[in-house]
Amino acid sequence: LDPNGWAYPSIEYCVRHGLMSGMSDTIFSPNTVTTRAQLVQVLYHLAGDPDMTGVTTPFTDLTANWYKDAVLWAYQTGVTSGTSETTFSPNDPVTREQVAVFLAGFADRVLDRYTPYMWDALFPFQDREQISYYARTAMNWACDRGLIKGIPAPGGLRLEPQSSATREQMAVMIAQFCRKLNVWNEPMPEI
Repeated sequence: LDPNGWAYPSIEYCVRHGLMSGMSDTIFSPNTVTTRAQLVQVLYHLAGDPDMTGVTTPFTDLTANWYKDAVLWAYQTGVTSGTSETTFSPNDPVTREQVAVFLAGFADRVLDRYTPYMWDALFPFQDREQISYYARTAMNWACDRGLIKGIPAPGGLRLEPQSSATREQMAVMIAQFCRKLNVWNEPMPEI
């Protein structure tokens, strides 16, 4: 990690608060793609790692133990409904628009702090038409809240909603989410 890099303060924030960890003891892998299981694990940590004993899901593709409780929690709380009635697709890369949907679900179902934004916060982004219909309200909300600020590109900012979110992008979105929604109900330092 570059201590002067754009995402370093957010990565440090997420690691310090136990929301994210490295891919090993010494490697964070900031440019590695985030999976759906990794995102749900981060949100599960944010919720305080609740006990999931006795909880079940209809998902038949949960093959690794490290994320099973997180997926059970996300399904039980309504943060996710999976990619189909019987699959969660834990190893699939999570797209930037899916991150917005998960964060909006967490804000709504766990924090009770979700209010869809009524005006068009997506207007400044030149690729806004690429946002899937199901994710449009969540992306609008995430942009309004400053959770997603866009990627500079020739001609203006882009959301790249269909692109996979990297671990450093995920850390920035999660840190912004915690600060903007005051997740722990205490003064949060600027990031």
